[in-house]
Amino acid sequence: MIAIQPHRHVSPKASSAEGFTARRYDDFAEVEQLWRHMEDRGWVSLFQQYDWAEQVRANLATGSDTLPFVVEITDPRVEAPVMLLPFVLRKKSGYSVVEYFGLGVCDITAPLLAPDYVFPADVGPALWEAILSVLPKADFIRLDQIISKVGEAANPLLSLPDVHVSISPSFEAPIDGAFETVVDRIVNNQTRRILKTSSRRIAEIGEARFVAATTKAELDVLIPAMISQRLQRFQEMGRVDLLTRPDVQAFYRSAAVAGLEGKGPARVFGLFVGDECIATTYGLVDGRSFCLTIMTMAGGPWQACSPGMAIIARVIQWSRQQDLKVIDFSVGELSYKTGFGGQRQERYALWQGLTVKGRSAIVILHALSATKRTLKNNPALFNRLRSCVQFVRRMRRSRSKPEV
Repeated sequence: MIAIQPHRHVSPKASSAEGFTARRYDDFAEVEQLWRHMEDRGWVSLFQQYDWAEQVRANLATGSDTLPFVVEITDPRVEAPVMLLPFVLRKKSGYSVVEYFGLGVCDITAPLLAPDYVFPADVGPALWEAILSVLPKADFIRLDQIISKVGEAANPLLSLPDVHVSISPSFEAPIDGAFETVVDRIVNNQTRRILKTSSRRIAEIGEARFVAATTKAELDVLIPAMISQRLQRFQEMGRVDLLTRPDVQAFYRSAAVAGLEGKGPARVFGLFVGDECIATTYGLVDGRSFCLTIMTMAGGPWQACSPGMAIIARVIQWSRQQDLKVIDFSVGELSYKTGFGGQRQERYALWQGLTVKGRSAIVILHALSATKRTLKNNPALFNRLRSCVQFVRRMRRSRSKPEV
């Protein structure tokens, strides 16, 4: 098994394949200047911004089983780098895997692309050969959540061999015009009725107050509320969530603080009635779009007020006030996304085995994906199975609680 030594300086490994030169860096700092240049002048997704990626690395890639690295792709014909790809090598129980850098908190797989460079449509095989030539040894490669465009540029990763459509699409809605009326313009009739009922019921209890966090003191209220509401909701559904981990909680707070200081894209919002926070959202912002990554709401009597829908409407208005053009609802087919005008965007994946063990893992992944598609196409069967799984999880939790 490969020995992983994170944060140790490794001289870049270089190789070339049919016109492209690939170079690997095992330290983000070595490519920070180029990374920020591509971010400023080229094309980059919200989740591949350097400040966000560095927060992920610093907070979540701290173990000896995790090695973040960056692959630089150069076209010798233009004598310049044309692409950066952040990856991570993870050693798990009995196997190792190369994934796109995200560690569970990044919803998009996309390269950073240089300005004024267009990849040919058939670039995939040569590009993949160059990337493979500098990857560390692993059993298999797993790239999920590949998007079709990076800004206005086509994503060259879609041309890689064996890319397939993912089971879960994402949804995004274009927004324009006056912020006061943007929500009414994009929602469907059902969502419009829900928002009217929500507004009336909240007003019967007290005055709603929307907060876009601008101070650490506000984060001290919103982040704990977000975590508490999220974990309570997932516990009720019998699901597990990354936010149970203290390091993930610390990451989200650290990234939010950096956002306040202008050192990252994270923003946090809350909806209050009196002093009680009844909903939160956590998202990423750039000059064009807002990506909703976490949305939580208070349970109990507040459920009848649809506080989650209410805060999404206010975040959309806030986004228009910032002159943003797109609301990205991220991955998953929850009905509220189309209710707010979300349009389906396919996501893609690439899984490739590099060893016998890795190829066996890929067979299992494809089998699991096929099973999920079958369940997705049979909602009644899916709901029965989900209920059974949630029941088993609740029983396990209740048995694990100490007796008083």
